[in-house]
Amino acid sequence: MKKIFEPVTVGKIEMQSRILRSATLTDKDSENGAYLPYEKESCVELSKNKVGCIITGMIGVGTNAGAADFAPMANNESFPERFTEICRATHENGGRIVAQLTHAGIQALVFDEGENPWGPSPAVSMVGFEAVEMTKEQIKTVVSDFGKAALACKEAGADGVQLHFAHAYLISQFLSKYYNKRTDEYGGGIENRARFAFEVYDEVREKVGKEYPIWIKINYSDLMGDEGNGAEECLWVCKQMDARGVDAIEVSSGLAVDKASRPMQKAVEGAMVGHFTEGALKVAEAVSCDVISVGGYRTQAQIENCLNLGGIKAISMSRPFADFSYIADWTD
Repeated sequence: MKKIFEPVTVGKIEMQSRILRSATLTDKDSENGAYLPYEKESCVELSKNKVGCIITGMIGVGTNAGAADFAPMANNESFPERFTEICRATHENGGRIVAQLTHAGIQALVFDEGENPWGPSPAVSMVGFEAVEMTKEQIKTVVSDFGKAALACKEAGADGVQLHFAHAYLISQFLSKYYNKRTDEYGGGIENRARFAFEVYDEVREKVGKEYPIWIKINYSDLMGDEGNGAEECLWVCKQMDARGVDAIEVSSGLAVDKASRPMQKAVEGAMVGHFTEGALKVAEAVSCDVISVGGYRTQAQIENCLNLGGIKAISMSRPFADFSYIADWTD
C-alpha cells in the first residue's frame, strides 16, 4: 500500500515523500525576469515541511515567452547565479526541485521582438492582444530556446525539468484544435498538432542527455467539449511521449479560455478523489513512465485513497502551500 511519507523515486528523482508542490507563480517570485529572494525562501520552507519535490513557477524560455513581468526568464543574465542558489538551498533542506519551462505564446505579456504575442494561429489573447501566427523560423527559435533553458537549469542544479504542455500556453496551444488552425505540417490532425511538442522534447533531450529527468504537464481534457482536446488526444500524446523516453507526466485539465474551461479552483469538501484523478488513472494505465495527479487534493485520507486506486505515483498541490507547513503535522 502506497503511503504519503515514504521515500520514493518519481520520474527518476529520489524524494522524501509522494507530495509535490505543483508549479506556482506569484508576483513575489521575480521582477523583470530576475528571481527575488522570496523564491529561495519558499523552497526552503517547503522542503523543511516534508514536500518531496518543488516544481517551480513557470520559467520563460526566451523570445516572447514571458507570461508576466514577474515571471522568471531563463535567458535573464542573473538566472544562472540566482537559480543555482535556489537549487542549492532546496537540496540542503532535504528537497528536490524541478524547473517548469514555459513559453506563454498567445498569452505572453512581455515581448522581446515585435509588439504582438506569438501563437500557432492568429488569435486574441485573454487580455486583448492580437497574436500573430508563428513563422517556421520563429518555431525553430522557440524550440532552440527550450533546449538552452533546460541546459541552464541542469547546470544550475535542478533535479529535472518539466515542459508545460497544459493550460493554454504555447505547446498546449499547438496541441489544441481550439487554438491551432494551421494548414501546414504543424496543423490538422493531432499527429501534426503534436509536432511542435515533440520537437521541443527532442531538443531538450539532446541538450540535457539521456539520463536527465524530463517531465511534462498535460491536459487530460481542454474542458472545451468538441472544440478542444479530450481523452483520446491526451492519451495518444502521452503514449508517444512515453515511447520517446519522458520520465513523468503530470495530468491536469483546462485551457482557461473562459469560466467553463478553467481548472476547478475549489476542492470539494469530503471528496475522496481530486478533480482530475480519473484522467491520471487512465494515463497511468496507458504509459510505463510515472504519473502525477494534480487538482483538488486537500487531505491525507483523500490523497492516500487516490494513490492506491491505480498507477498514480505522486500527488501535486499548489493552493494549500500558501501555508508552507500545510502537511507538517500529518502522520508519517
